[in-house]
Amino acid sequence: MRHAPFEGIGATQVAVLRYLRRRGSASRVEIAELCGVTAAAISMMTRDLLERGVILEGERRQAGRGAPHINLKLNPSVGYALGVHCNRFSVALTLLDFCGDVLGELRCPGRYDTFEDVREEIIEGKAKLLQQADLEDEVLVGAGIAMPTRFRQGASFLDLAQEVVSWSGPDLAASLQKGLGCAVRIENDANAALMGELTLGNAADHENFVYLYLSEGIGGGIIIGKQLYRGNFGNAGEIGALRARGLTRPSFEDLAEFCAGHSGNVPSDRSPDAWNTYLNSNQELVDTWINRAGPETARLGFSLSAVLAPEAIYVGGSLPRMIREQLCPWLDFSVSDPFEGAKVLQPAILLPEVSAADTVAFGAAAMILHDLPAIANMRSQS
Repeated sequence: MRHAPFEGIGATQVAVLRYLRRRGSASRVEIAELCGVTAAAISMMTRDLLERGVILEGERRQAGRGAPHINLKLNPSVGYALGVHCNRFSVALTLLDFCGDVLGELRCPGRYDTFEDVREEIIEGKAKLLQQADLEDEVLVGAGIAMPTRFRQGASFLDLAQEVVSWSGPDLAASLQKGLGCAVRIENDANAALMGELTLGNAADHENFVYLYLSEGIGGGIIIGKQLYRGNFGNAGEIGALRARGLTRPSFEDLAEFCAGHSGNVPSDRSPDAWNTYLNSNQELVDTWINRAGPETARLGFSLSAVLAPEAIYVGGSLPRMIREQLCPWLDFSVSDPFEGAKVLQPAILLPEVSAADTVAFGAAAMILHDLPAIANMRSQS
């Protein structure tokens, strides 16, 4: 079986792979220090990974006295991951090699009112990306599909956001798995963006942080001890629930409705280029909206800081970057003072560092690489 290299890999080996993906390469001595195990144990683990073809030996380097160290690195061609971000305005796809490098990206704008439309676009997009990279279907480790959804008890039941509730079906994952021919994991879009940052971004290496996801709605994700905290059934981080839908909100939907109501002419979809052009041409309108959305953003961020005391808050999402940049100063609570004198420890306020055409699609693919044993097990059972 093509995916046998990943079956039966232990937790410490997975930690080694994640470390190598972030670092690029490392010696056995460095890996032993990371894992807190003996050199003999690391030797055994890395030998197994070498025999599986999952890692490769790289260059030798001298580090002081003694024998030179041999760097280990991931084998980029041992498997590939597909990431998909779908909402009612677009389907975006990203193909990553095993090192986490982007091999191809697609963005397919449109109106996706039925899940069958989404499914067909994903299948066609996957075929295009594999063809462009000169790869066969069997090389895919799995596909991460990110969408606006909550989870309920029972793997096949999704509580889709109102904007895509028309996609509801008995088992969307099974339908996609049949169409794509690989293991499929459906994920909340905010968690996918967060995991992209954790796995292949976050140069500051924060251990505990919150991802404030500003898109059509408002979402979020929580990292505790460098692990995604999912909560009951996987819905931790529902930051949008702190701001009632009947009220104005710092979301793309709210921005679009506000602009349409005041200028009467806005881009028909959520194309980043079209919106950047529009916003740059309507700065006074932008300033008005920011002055309304800023205090709302400050209250959300303050609440997160009071409860979770994170090292940092990352402000991500499909809301245009120029808008998110202007919202970030509102998260300096000493200036915005959202609760009239109440104090919390100020977290660092950052924009995500992942460089990709669609951070959610990127993160969905990164999640497949991040959790290989579970994905390999899904594949073997299909």
